[in-house]
Parts: sequence; structure tokens; C-alpha cells
Amino acid sequence: MSRRVPVVPTIMVLAAAATMAALGVWQIGRARERDAMHEAMFERARLPVAAYPYRNPTDESLRYRRLEATCDKVLGWSVRGGESANGDAGWRQIAECLSTSNNARFPVDAGVALQPGFKPSWQGGKVTGIAIRAPDERTGSDKLFGGKIERPLMIVAEDPAPGLLASKQPDPNDENNRSWFYAVQWFLFAATALVIYGLSLRKKWRASQD
Repeated sequence: MSRRVPVVPTIMVLAAAATMAALGVWQIGRARERDAMHEAMFERARLPVAAYPYRNPTDESLRYRRLEATCDKVLGWSVRGGESANGDAGWRQIAECLSTSNNARFPVDAGVALQPGFKPSWQGGKVTGIAIRAPDERTGSDKLFGGKIERPLMIVAEDPAPGLLASKQPDPNDENNRSWFYAVQWFLFAATALVIYGLSLRKKWRASQD
């Protein structure tokens, strides 16, 4: 007895598997781009200190580079969970700074407080440290439905404000390249779909012979 292969289901399964494989190939491309970006981050850390980009505060080419700026006035504070350079868990004190020379605002991680409710007394000054993206202050629903936003660079101060511990300096190794994982995942999905469909056809053929 000949083994008949249903046309429509087979086309659907093959199309789904091809789509998943294509997504895996796309993720490989993203993974390679992110690997190159990751290497560039390490190279930036070895470059001389640069001025904070007041006119282009979202400049990705300066992420993980040591930047310097002058906080002429502290406009306000926000608090986020964080870790000190010594590994102590605490609360990062993030200052919203104003540079009066160009009327620009920028965030500074001024250090970590070990006690909740700490009120920083720092009024500003010169800061130097590695730059990363500022935290996303939006609510969970805004993050879910609002999409990605461009966040300004935040200087993580090497020298903490009075009463604070220095925050852990950002490390490019903390940037996980999950695209390789996603690529493998898509290929596994494609292979699994083909195997399951092949087993279902085999079961169907055997039942027709009984």
C-alpha cells in the first residue's frame, strides 16, 4: 500500500518550519552584531575620559566609556536598587543634574546607601565615571505597551557623594547576548515540528495498514 502524504497539512508544517528556521538565521545575524558591539564596549573602556554629550545624551557610541561632567545643580533624586563596589546591596541614589553652561540635564549615580530613606546632601560638583543607560522610570504597563525609548547616558560616579558608598562600576560583561540562545531555540522549534509531524504521519500510515 502506498503511503499518501496529505498535501495541505504538509505544506503548512513545512512553511512553519521554514519560518522558524529563518528566524533562527536572523537571530544569528543579530548575535554577531551584538558580539561586535560588545567588543567595542571593551575598547571604549580603554579610551581616555571624554566629556558628557550634553547635546546628544543618548549617544550609544559613548556607552561604557568613562565620561566627565559638572553637575552645577541637583534638581532632584530618585532611588533604585543597586550594588556597591564592595558588593554590598543597597539603594542607588540617582541625581538629576543641571549643567548651567548649556542648560542640559543629565543623570548621575552618586552612590549606594545601605539604609532605606537616606537623604543625600550632595549639591553637585564634578563627576567622572563609566556611562550606561539611565534606568527606565516607566511603570510596568507603560514598558509593555509603550515600546522602547531612548534613555540618556548616566554617569556612575567613581567617587561617591558624602555618606554613600561608590556604586559598582558598569561592566560590559553584564551585557548578555541572548540572541545566540534565541537562534538555537528557533532551530530546535523547527526540528521539533518536523519530527512531531513525521511521527504523526508514521502513526497514521501504520493505522491504515491494520
